Amino acid sequence: LKTTSRLIDQYGEEIACVIMEPLQRCTPPVKGFLEGIQKKTREKGILLIFDEVVTGFRLAYGGAQEYYGVTPDLAAFGKAMGGGYPIGAICGRADILDLCTESNLGKERFVWFASTLAGNPISAAASLATLKELRHQGTYKRLHAMGKTLRNGMKNLLKELGIAGQVIGDGPLCQVLFTEKKVVDYRTAFGADREKGREFVLGLFKNGIFLNPMGTKLYLSLAHTNKDIEKMLEISRKVLKNMDF
Repeated sequence: LKTTSRLIDQYGEEIACVIMEPLQRCTPPVKGFLEGIQKKTREKGILLIFDEVVTGFRLAYGGAQEYYGVTPDLAAFGKAMGGGYPIGAICGRADILDLCTESNLGKERFVWFASTLAGNPISAAASLATLKELRHQGTYKRLHAMGKTLRNGMKNLLKELGIAGQVIGDGPLCQVLFTEKKVVDYRTAFGADREKGREFVLGLFKNGIFLNPMGTKLYLSLAHTNKDIEKMLEISRKVLKNMDF
């Protein structure tokens, strides 16, 4: 926060906005960081924009901004809101979004905004159906419970097997990083043993569990069950025991 605040103070006159993920992939924000950035950008008249493509409709129905209690000026959403169909959305303050309305065309304060597939009926229908499911009572309680069970299970596995590693995430997000250092940001996450991470992912793949081979992160969904969590932990134990640490 000190570094970011210093940069904003130094280059404030040249900064139009600060764009950030409120939760960086699977790394939760340090307590007070989001609040501090919001305060600093407001002081300088700089827009705060959240990239909620990952966190939107996953951490809470209102995304990370609802979950962490920090509301940005603008936010981008996608992925989870489409239920597997391609879709994206930009939300935010009315006075900013009004600059994109056609009634302002030709005026000094007008921002051109267009999209080739804007309002695509199939994606829109899929998103409406997805959002309806997510609004059901108990949805996020269940997602968070599964995420907590998986993270705790992975932590216990690493401890039991004597493997140096960190299990990070929040809500239904989970990631295993092979490092002794506490992971608090992108730099510490990037310092983890990526070769071991890839070996772990390939081991899971060979045993019937597919994760994105570019990393060890995973996002649970309503399609997953407690039995899936148990299977993940069982196979993870098998894979980790066969790895050379």
